[in-house]
Amino acid sequence: TLVIIVKSKQSVDRQAKKEQRIAEKALKPAYMINVGYSRGYRADIELSWTNKSVWSITSSHGFSFGNGLYVGGGAGFGAELTKQTETPESSWDASYFVPVFADIKYSFTKTLASPFVSLRGGAIADITNLGVRTFASPAVGLDIARFSLKVGYEYQLGFWGHLDGKHIHNVKLGVAYTF
Repeated sequence: TLVIIVKSKQSVDRQAKKEQRIAEKALKPAYMINVGYSRGYRADIELSWTNKSVWSITSSHGFSFGNGLYVGGGAGFGAELTKQTETPESSWDASYFVPVFADIKYSFTKTLASPFVSLRGGAIADITNLGVRTFASPAVGLDIARFSLKVGYEYQLGFWGHLDGKHIHNVKLGVAYTF
């Protein structure tokens, strides 16, 4: 028996382009890849500072669609540090909180350094003062390989406990590492 396999020119061209993309990717070191364009599971860890001595660490986990769009969710832990009085010998008080949020991010280009926009929103449980508030935090930034630098605005609205009905407006800075 004689079997003849005929490939169309279009499928051969597509296969050659795919092999070329794989070869180009293999030549780049892992730290040189913009992970916003890699399709599949993605996770990051972020350290952020808010203008009122609020420090937090969060982790987001989700799916990157391979076109710059990432959708996920996360949680974290934070502390708001305040001085009891303005004298040098006064001690610091800390209020601890746990944010839980949805996370959407869009990177604009495949290049190593890519601008992005993001939006996080969810709830924050204040475990020291027993209160809950909602928040929304739009941001802009720059992805540089696996690192992200961002600046954003955070709006919070208390709906239970010691911050009931109180509106909070913050400027937020963050740095993240993507796995």
